Amino acid sequence: MAEILYQKIRNDIKNKIITGDYPQDSKLPNEIELQNYYQVSRVTLRNAINGLVKEGLVERIQGKGTFVRQPHKLNRLICKSSVESFTDIALENGLTPSFRVLKVEHSSYPEIFGVKVNNKIALYIQRICKVNNEPIMLENNYYTLPRFQNLEKYDLKQSMYTLLDKQFNIKKLHSDDTTLSMISCNLKEAQLLNKPVGFPLFCLDTVVLDENNELVHVGQQYIVADRYQFKI
Repeated sequence: MAEILYQKIRNDIKNKIITGDYPQDSKLPNEIELQNYYQVSRVTLRNAINGLVKEGLVERIQGKGTFVRQPHKLNRLICKSSVESFTDIALENGLTPSFRVLKVEHSSYPEIFGVKVNNKIALYIQRICKVNNEPIMLENNYYTLPRFQNLEKYDLKQSMYTLLDKQFNIKKLHSDDTTLSMISCNLKEAQLLNKPVGFPLFCLDTVVLDENNELVHVGQQYIVADRYQFKI
């Protein structure tokens, strides 16, 4: 019962950080105030705060208190067939996701994927994915046509996987073909991601399928290495 209670408190404080009730660099109420607010013991409260410290959401400074911090890295799970939404990853890490659409155009599939489709032309959508307004990822996705010919009519400054669910009734996505490598960013990527030329990037190549094993999109994502980590 105690474990469930401290998790509830941790999640409540985490939600307040996400929604901005406790802004970045602000000081949390002291232990006595939080104990009185949640009506819990000191041990239960400290367990909750310890969980937030481990997630990188808050930092204890001796003699000053506990402060809201920006996590050093987003944690993303990589395992067989896993496909995760950038929006979900950001929210799980206590960050606010946002997107900037750079390109929406018809384009041929990149040769590296070697996909076998009837229509050799895809709908190419390029976006900058941000957390707390900081560029984290340059997203390059190629959606199959004519299946997703109406995709560009929707608001693309949101979770694409949520959009696919709501507008195209795609409930489950998976990938059996994902490759992770390291590259150095060129001038264009450096400008878009606000990093110096040569800065290390994760390069994530993936082929994403729906629940019927039909191709949804292929993607090549360039991810800032110092703000992201993969768990296998």
